[in-house]
Amino acid sequence: MDQADKVWLLGADSFTGHYLLQALQNANYEVDTTAVDITDAQQVEQAMLAIQPSYIINLAAISFVPDGDSANIYAVNTIGVQHILDSSLQLAVKPKKIILVSSSTIYGQQQQQEIAEDCIASPINHYGCSKWAMEQIANTYADQLNIVITRPFNYTGQQQDIKFLVPKIVAHFQQRADKIQLGNIDIWRDFSDVRWIASAYVQLLQSNKKIHSPVNLCSGQLTSIREIIESLQQLTGHSIEVEVNPDFVRQADIKRQKGANTFLYQLLPSLDVPNSFEQTLEWMLESPVKNHV
Repeated sequence: MDQADKVWLLGADSFTGHYLLQALQNANYEVDTTAVDITDAQQVEQAMLAIQPSYIINLAAISFVPDGDSANIYAVNTIGVQHILDSSLQLAVKPKKIILVSSSTIYGQQQQQEIAEDCIASPINHYGCSKWAMEQIANTYADQLNIVITRPFNYTGQQQDIKFLVPKIVAHFQQRADKIQLGNIDIWRDFSDVRWIASAYVQLLQSNKKIHSPVNLCSGQLTSIREIIESLQQLTGHSIEVEVNPDFVRQADIKRQKGANTFLYQLLPSLDVPNSFEQTLEWMLESPVKNHV
């Protein structure tokens, strides 16, 4: 690898960033973790010119919808990415590759259970809409920059905030709580391990293939919330009562949905097969017990 190869990892302090930073360093990349407000075009451009990155990976986003009002979601997830791309064009030597993280939420409601990259986008919330809009903006730069768009499905791991579903459930089992309030537990989703996601990003960065269309990052397997609870009961020997809170039940929830990862493995045939999700849950149980849930 060229000693001058430098990755600017935006969002390095995020949940995913923690694991991706380590994976990039293990792959001998020089990683710059300079944090900027990507909604500020001038700040982004100044950092870009100072860093002169060979590669860019953007993890900076509002990923939990209640974290921001709709204007902030679009300012960060959509316009912020435009600032990154505009600034990239100011470099004397353009980045070799830019990885932009979109989301499986752009698919929204689909009739089929398995979602491939050619499914027509139909986002049903501001987060999904902001990511879809980002993809459309990125497409307008495709003739000038080497851009790879990823669409991760659900993934989790140690250190993920308990405002997200799986770490919330794990934390309740760690604390041997008697009860937990959840929404519909009879829905099936595609869950992956954050460490596997990080390894996929590194291999996408290393790949010499020209990638012209978005790439799903997913296990291709279905796991229900009920199965997660049952697995944790077996792993911990602790039973927990589930109370269905109507406020947590989403009317637009899709019952069964998983990603298709055929394209991903065509691009990256040496990418490891994901762990079973039970192995991920076992790893999460090993993390320090949180003070409260």
